Amino acid sequence: MNCLTTGRVRVLSGLLPLALLLAPAYSQDGETVEVAGPGEAPVDVFHPDRDQPAEALYGGRVIVHLASLPESICRPIENSAVTRRILYEVSETLLVQDWEWHDYRPRLAESYVTEDLVVLKAASRDNYGPDSGVIEAKVKRQEVVEGQSAHKLVGAFYGQVSDAGESWLVTPVSRGSALSEPKEIPKDDVESVQRGAVFTFKLREGVLWHPSLVFADKYPAAAAALQRHTVDAQDVVFSWEIYANPSVDCDESRFLFEKITAAEVVDNLTVRMFYEEQYAFAIGTIGIELPIIPSHIYNLADSDNPEKDLSASLEKQGKFINENPHNQLCVGTGPYRVTEWTQQWVQAERFVDENGHCLYFDRDNAGYVDTIRWRYIDDDETAMNALLNGELDFFERIKSADYFGARTAGEDFKSTHYKGHKYLGTYGYTGWNLYKPQLKDIAVRKAISMAMDYEAYRISNYNGLARRVTGPFPYNSDAYDHSVKPLPFDPDGAIDLLEEAEWYDRDGDGIRDKDGVPLEIDFLMPSGNDASKNFGLKLQEALGAIEIKVNMVQMEWATFLEKMRSRQFDGVNLAWVPQLESDPEQLWHSKWGAYDVRGSNNSGVVDAGVDALIAAGQRELDYDKRMAIWREMHRYLYENVHPYLFMYNVPQKFALHRRFRGFQTLAIDPGYVIRRWYLWQATDETRTTLDR
Repeated sequence: MNCLTTGRVRVLSGLLPLALLLAPAYSQDGETVEVAGPGEAPVDVFHPDRDQPAEALYGGRVIVHLASLPESICRPIENSAVTRRILYEVSETLLVQDWEWHDYRPRLAESYVTEDLVVLKAASRDNYGPDSGVIEAKVKRQEVVEGQSAHKLVGAFYGQVSDAGESWLVTPVSRGSALSEPKEIPKDDVESVQRGAVFTFKLREGVLWHPSLVFADKYPAAAAALQRHTVDAQDVVFSWEIYANPSVDCDESRFLFEKITAAEVVDNLTVRMFYEEQYAFAIGTIGIELPIIPSHIYNLADSDNPEKDLSASLEKQGKFINENPHNQLCVGTGPYRVTEWTQQWVQAERFVDENGHCLYFDRDNAGYVDTIRWRYIDDDETAMNALLNGELDFFERIKSADYFGARTAGEDFKSTHYKGHKYLGTYGYTGWNLYKPQLKDIAVRKAISMAMDYEAYRISNYNGLARRVTGPFPYNSDAYDHSVKPLPFDPDGAIDLLEEAEWYDRDGDGIRDKDGVPLEIDFLMPSGNDASKNFGLKLQEALGAIEIKVNMVQMEWATFLEKMRSRQFDGVNLAWVPQLESDPEQLWHSKWGAYDVRGSNNSGVVDAGVDALIAAGQRELDYDKRMAIWREMHRYLYENVHPYLFMYNVPQKFALHRRFRGFQTLAIDPGYVIRRWYLWQATDETRTTLDR
């Protein structure tokens, strides 16, 4: 069986360093070994020649399977796991989360400073003149206007804040601070102190953007200037500003960046960002989740953009971003630059100059292979055949029948590939559209969870390796409440729930109905995936026994996504790839559950209890207290909302060609780093140095 119960995976935004000790696992000599983290990850534990010394060689090409071809790899408008995985190699963020130790380390940023915000009472603002170092900051009003949190401008100071008895001592620590020296602010003047609400980043000097293949052909006269364009503070500010443009199709992650209330260019390489209040996910949002995109490519107000339009409306700017050809032929900052985008693959090649000299700013992490090709094959059986025929080097969707069977046990397979499996925080689910009349009743949703023997399916379909989940947090995390047990397999109890909710077969057609609505569900899944199909057929059989009709509906990936985002579905079969810790707002807050909002709360959860728990967790900076809040939310969601048929955390079963070494299983999605893989046997394609 496929390593996921669903055909495709999507990624959740928002990270926190050292937020939990996810335990990835690997298989060695037939045994599954849990790896405690954070910490150094073993290398090549699956490789049959792991005990043989190997020199890391440069050069060659690796072909990695793609189950879906994204419409783009522009992160603001494409939040899929596939996009993120490609961007790991072709574009960088301000910070990077260390793959093994999970802490944040500088990447595009050379360094950063975190400061506190001292918010003045409205009546105290006039006590401080323009030369006092006071700034105008945005804070939320207490009341809600038309369902949205409104803001007001107030006076504030920022810096390192310490308690000085009857006053707060504010000490400036960041470059270009509004304060020139420490200042005491009487506590009677202060409305609140928001910890860690101001961030100042110093960018690396001389980081090159990849040259534009699109503009090189379209505007040859401008090509020379665009070839050596470097990352600056305006790129960062513009990358944030686009989330305030309602015409940019970024609703899935807009919530993260609307919490940043201001950004300023301090100098060409320094940028400062302000939050209105302390936020547990702040540094991860700016440092990791904010995709830095080039202003000279996407900003119509940028004088270096060959297609500039200084009078462009928000609508025109939004359309320019949504439909930009660079959304595929990405202009990034990573060690590899996208050079080909076809209906069969996305290809990225080492970022070098005309002499073969590596132009990536971090040569120690520039990768070993010269070319990465992500090969799109949407059917798992076809992909498995491609692996066996030598058309793929890496495939991580091996069916259980193949993984445990003869297809990977024979010498033909073993002579070229090796296999292994690993756990991540990924979980499969079937999400219910709570706006549909047949699914808005929690009794129906709970009855579905009781109608099928999911434990028997786990054993028969996953050889017992999968783990049943009951909530949205990673299974091995401190946020996951293991005391919440799945509803029992109880078809009779499911029927009782349905009848108590007045779902009967009133017209004798074998399908329950209520108020003229038949209890009929379209089970929507991506095409070409046996895992979704097999699960759907089993669910169809189980629900048919209690007079619920299930229709199997398969769709091509882009159409599938559009149906889900526009809530044109009953049940949708998919998987989430949660980060080490994600802000649950994007999935569960009422503001993103409104029918006409195209966010990640596709089920349409609108619940004040959930909203209150999210708000409490977002402001709680203490790790243990925040984890307790998330566990409470886990229980509340399962018992009081039940928006998903939560399914399984399953191991990803994969194969990699034996000529590659350097493979590690890691806790952060996708659980491996392609740029760490290398060829270890010399060929005409390999060399011993980075530069060609």
